[in-house]
Amino acid sequence: MLQRTVYIRVVFLKVGEIDTVKEKYFADVFVQARWREPALDHSQHFENSNLNDYWGPKISVQNVIDSKKKKVLKELNFTPNGEAFITEKRKISGHFSEKLELMDFPFDHQYLNLIITSELPATDLEFQEDKDELSTINVSCFVDVQEWSLCDYVSSVPYTESKVFSQKRNVNTKFPGISVGCCAVRRAGFFVWNVIVIMTLICVTSFATFAVSRKNTENRLGLSITLMLTAVTFRLTTNANLPKISYHTRLDKFILANMFFNWLVTAWHAVITRFDDDLQATIDIWAFLVFLIGYGLFLVVFVSLVLITYVLRNNELQSKLKIYEEKAEKLLGGHWKDSRSKEQVGITNRRRAGLSYATPGTASAVYPMDT
Repeated sequence: MLQRTVYIRVVFLKVGEIDTVKEKYFADVFVQARWREPALDHSQHFENSNLNDYWGPKISVQNVIDSKKKKVLKELNFTPNGEAFITEKRKISGHFSEKLELMDFPFDHQYLNLIITSELPATDLEFQEDKDELSTINVSCFVDVQEWSLCDYVSSVPYTESKVFSQKRNVNTKFPGISVGCCAVRRAGFFVWNVIVIMTLICVTSFATFAVSRKNTENRLGLSITLMLTAVTFRLTTNANLPKISYHTRLDKFILANMFFNWLVTAWHAVITRFDDDLQATIDIWAFLVFLIGYGLFLVVFVSLVLITYVLRNNELQSKLKIYEEKAEKLLGGHWKDSRSKEQVGITNRRRAGLSYATPGTASAVYPMDT
């Protein structure tokens, strides 16, 4: 049997809440698959009701968690040359699992993918992005807009995966798949103002403990330990916003570094009593300067890394957006970008006015699956 090519097109009609803790997102998705059927060439009189008797790719969405059952529709289309294509359409509304990469949290961006696979092996079919119809996303209906910014492009990556059915017989079968997804950039303002800034103020406050007389060691230690416990509380607060992962995020590293700094200050107030009284004044001043310069350098390095990450991420996303726009202009014409820009301006104005985000005539328009 010859290998068939199945062309996939996906429209993200609506993207709902992105749950970082449970690593899932909600979406209404329209999936279209089409493939050649040579047996029906030049058969314009053929009835669509008989299409189930012909070959089908047996498509399934691998990462769907729960969804409403929708009827799958098939229709027969022809090219101007009379070549027959069977088109399969379905609409999926539900939650989809997504493994989030949180190393840069809260300055991260996440790809929300739809993993489309087949029950047939890779020897029977392959998936490709539809070159004649554009996969799109309706950014105007994004629900979680306060926490995320949705990029206006869709990317597709075909792949094959191996499944071992018998280790003794070494039965290793490859199956085709295609990952179609969009990109969401997290708005870090909440974590910057409510965690990073406050954590910085707590650490800066630890310098005030040097204003207490060196002879009152118990007062210095009491203040320092109180600041450490406050930092621990903030650490527990951030954990509630993250899944249980085996690595530290950028926010984790920032908080741990601040906690370690507070511990160093506390340890210093305990150690200074071991020096002679004549040396304590001089050593205490030098310790204050070292801590001040060290913490200042730490903040400079942290901010620099965040800015570098932002620039690199922005360049990557702009590059992908440019490729998508070129593809869209090729399929839909040069007016596509202008109409899209006007649509985005309208969305922004409605948001400022507190009106609905929905845009008449966009990708959220009624599809055959809704009728």
